[in-house]
Amino acid sequence: MKSNKNNLPSSNILLIDNFGLSHYTSYLARGLSKYRRVILYGLSRNDFLTASRGEVENIEFHSLEKRLPKSSSIPAIIFRSLFLFFILLIELNKRKYDIVHVQGYLPMFFLLIPMLKLKRKQIFLTIHDVDLMPSSAGVRGKLDRLYTKLIIQPTLLSKYSNAVIVHAQSLKRKLVSKQMDRNKIHVIPHFDYNYLLETSSIHGQNSLDDSYHCQFQNDLPQDYALFFGYVVPWKGVDVLTEAAKLVSNQMGEKFNLVIAGTHYYGYQSYFNNLFKEGKNDCIHLINRYIRSFEIPEIIKNSSFLILPYTKDFQHSVSGVIPLAYTFSKPVIVSDLEPLAEYVENGKTGLIFQPGNSVQLANCIIELTKNKDLCNNLGYNANQKLIKEMSLETCSRKINTLYHNYELSALNFDKREK
Repeated sequence: MKSNKNNLPSSNILLIDNFGLSHYTSYLARGLSKYRRVILYGLSRNDFLTASRGEVENIEFHSLEKRLPKSSSIPAIIFRSLFLFFILLIELNKRKYDIVHVQGYLPMFFLLIPMLKLKRKQIFLTIHDVDLMPSSAGVRGKLDRLYTKLIIQPTLLSKYSNAVIVHAQSLKRKLVSKQMDRNKIHVIPHFDYNYLLETSSIHGQNSLDDSYHCQFQNDLPQDYALFFGYVVPWKGVDVLTEAAKLVSNQMGEKFNLVIAGTHYYGYQSYFNNLFKEGKNDCIHLINRYIRSFEIPEIIKNSSFLILPYTKDFQHSVSGVIPLAYTFSKPVIVSDLEPLAEYVENGKTGLIFQPGNSVQLANCIIELTKNKDLCNNLGYNANQKLIKEMSLETCSRKINTLYHNYELSALNFDKREK
């Protein structure tokens, strides 16, 4: 295979973003650009600039966000999928590439598969969520999930992709149980968030801007346990609040919990019911979307992060774990396969039984009282990240996969001739 002057393989990778994954896709493009040229179709220029950190020499970035409807109404969501399909149809015929790598179940992308197969292109698919979660409870959620399956056709997309990447061995087993060919499923960890380490200083802004306030008090404490992310039923925030009460009763003012994140679309009633009891002095709520430049300060000021997810959350690996490890913070997680694979109990964090608020409270008390243990676990977590989950390590593995599949395709063409 020929190489250019930068020692990069001559073949290009066409990397396609997906809604809600722009930071991940942009950071992956940065990692892959050290090995070959990347053509990136991204849905957020700001996320690309944040994650790439100016390392764009071998990245050809095309912004899609201005070309798609921005409204969150149902007609706009439908038209957004149609617009995206036609944009990609044109662009995939225009660019020179050998492999298309799609992040997640991209709406209507399955319609492009016949064209890509005729062009003899390799299709890579990273499945972040093995099972689709409903956007709301009840009939509306079921209809939403049905509609989503119709416009993404996950079975078709998985079947006709040449290679599938997941972030945990348990997710591979789950796909195999759904009759997917195990030989084309590859496990590569979710990588670090090192690009966030300097974000706050570059923006020159305090992450907790004076114009924003917590629901229960104006100022956050300087040392706290942290839940980070959307507040939805399968993330077990109800279990966490029950545990927080137990911890507060035992430790009093020495314990603080920050919940940084608001409800997900369709789950406002769950969110409101969760916090309707009113003031709880140990719980501090940042009830809004957390912007990228705010994340470092929120994580740095925490002692450890908590992922109290329920048994319904066994469809993906949470990016909160590598986020915590990036900032040398240990985690407390439910004993669920995708999460527990990333945590060495007693070494990089603590593991408790899903739904058990008493066990969770005991874990919180242990890390809150024993600062030396907490710091040691955080150090071990960061070392694990560097060794097993760095962008460099994961990008090299993905590039090796690309190379192997390219060689297989080349050998197949030779046999055909």
